[in-house]
Amino acid sequence: MRQRIMDGAISELNERGLKFTMDDLARRLGMSKRTLYDNFTSKEDLIGSLLAQAVAEAKEKRELIAKDNTLDICEKFKQMITVRTSIWNEKTDHALIDIKKSMPEQWRKIEDVKDELWGTIENLLHEGVRTGSFRPVFIPVVRTVFIGAFKEFSNYQFLLQHKVTMKEMVDYTLDILMYGLVAQKNPDENAKGK
Repeated sequence: MRQRIMDGAISELNERGLKFTMDDLARRLGMSKRTLYDNFTSKEDLIGSLLAQAVAEAKEKRELIAKDNTLDICEKFKQMITVRTSIWNEKTDHALIDIKKSMPEQWRKIEDVKDELWGTIENLLHEGVRTGSFRPVFIPVVRTVFIGAFKEFSNYQFLLQHKVTMKEMVDYTLDILMYGLVAQKNPDENAKGK
């Protein structure tokens, strides 16, 4: 029952963003509000459960990427940075931004996993330096770049102003981080990950 309610909430987020009400959700699912509240104490509790599920899914995807021996270090790094969950996609980016503003307790669930996520990425960076896939860099700066970029990406006005999605911003940041600003003599070098 809880998963059915969560799936319905995802559909509401896709259509209405965070503005959906528990009445809207009950109507969508053909159930009473009482049934909703028997499973979730509030809309905020429901959103918190969705965030927790997304965090767990992202963690699982990143672990699979880290263990995938068919991927080189550069591809693992790209995939880890760009992981999207089935719950939070481009349609729900605006809802994530609204959650950050109006449900700070729930947003903290995302903030709390950043250190854990960063640990995985930092290990990958160290391995990349050790194997020669990445040049030696001061890794705390890389972390600061990502944290600053993540904060800016969760600013809906920024996304609107530049007419980009959160995914596109992550891709642009990753491209700059991986290939820098200096033009390569051979344009194919970037495509090869050199």
